[in-house]
Amino acid sequence: MARLEEQDFDEKRLARRQRRKQSQLIAYITLVVALLVIVVGVAAGIHFLRAALKKAPAESETVTEVTETPEEPQEIVIETPEESEPQEMSQDDLLNEVVETCISEMPLEDKVAGLFIVTPEQLTGVATAVKAGSGTQEALGNYAVGGIVYSAKNIKSEEQIKEMLQSTASMSKYPIFTAVFEEGASSSSVTSSIGIEGITQITDAESATNTAKTIGSALFQYGFNLDLAPNMGITEDSLYGTDVSAVRDITTSLVTGIQESGVSACAYAFPLKGDTSASMATSDATKDQLVVNEYEVFKGAIDNGGVNAIMVSNISLPQLTGDNTPASLSEKVIQEELRGTLGFGGIVITDSLSEGAVTEYYTPGEAAIAAVKSGADMLYLPQDFTQAYEGLLAEVKDGSISEERINESLRRIYRIKYSERIDQISN
Repeated sequence: MARLEEQDFDEKRLARRQRRKQSQLIAYITLVVALLVIVVGVAAGIHFLRAALKKAPAESETVTEVTETPEEPQEIVIETPEESEPQEMSQDDLLNEVVETCISEMPLEDKVAGLFIVTPEQLTGVATAVKAGSGTQEALGNYAVGGIVYSAKNIKSEEQIKEMLQSTASMSKYPIFTAVFEEGASSSSVTSSIGIEGITQITDAESATNTAKTIGSALFQYGFNLDLAPNMGITEDSLYGTDVSAVRDITTSLVTGIQESGVSACAYAFPLKGDTSASMATSDATKDQLVVNEYEVFKGAIDNGGVNAIMVSNISLPQLTGDNTPASLSEKVIQEELRGTLGFGGIVITDSLSEGAVTEYYTPGEAAIAAVKSGADMLYLPQDFTQAYEGLLAEVKDGSISEERINESLRRIYRIKYSERIDQISN
């Protein structure tokens, strides 16, 4: 009986063990299946996600195609952006840009030198210059002067002066004025040396125009680009008499004819000329007197002739300025009267700074400084060019005269120098 009970116990224990093993096996199988389901699910999700991303553009296109049914065609309007037409620069804007570019690239030394007009002898140190050679090239490299004025002694023949002026222009770093006094009179530089054919006597505006075109064309052909003419005087010994209206009409026609030939005119001498070569010369003319006489003549050249430059004399006008300062060094004369009252915006050139009316009271440097401070743009024939140049340069370097003040004059100068070249630059 006891053995039967023990045997029955062992069978029950074995049955429990088998059930436990079955339970563990089922648990393992369930876990494995669950893991497989998770893995398959993740893989399927990735697969479907990739497929969806690839299919999206196609579905988008399909939708677009569905909306565009044949029964209701939709017109697709493709708007092209409006193209703004390129803004063409005006001649004046182009001229300003060229001038500003030129000035911005100039060293201060060249800017200051660019205000001077000297003789070829002052520049090179030779007794009489009739050819532009290595001496001229070296001098222009050291001093980039704004202009050189030639007299009868520099002019021997047409070919000689052509070659001299062409060589000088090619040697200059910047456009340079090649100047001369010439209005057809026997005392004029070209006329007294090699002559100009076709000049007739000036009696009125028409004859003045014809003569001016003849003179201007000849000067242009030789290579001159600045004529220190016409003489605007209305005195007894002046070229065109004392009648204000007649002198105004004649000188205005001279300015127009010269400049239409491609040569800039420089009317002289504002407001009137005096015997200033040896010492001071004064005039008792009041402003009221000047307005109805000399101002009227210069006003014609400015308003109707469009004169590019005006030379200011060395005469003293105490009734106008309140002292004996030479007109060329007077802010009252240059700024208030010539620029203000007469409205002149071109180049203001001093009369010769080597005249006694200036040298008796000013050193070369002082005269140059006073002229620039008074509003002059170009300094004509200083007594000693090197001293005048160095004195003015030092004044600018220490700030007594601003570089912008020098630039103001250079803008006026280079607007004239480049004005004839703009058509070539723009083409």
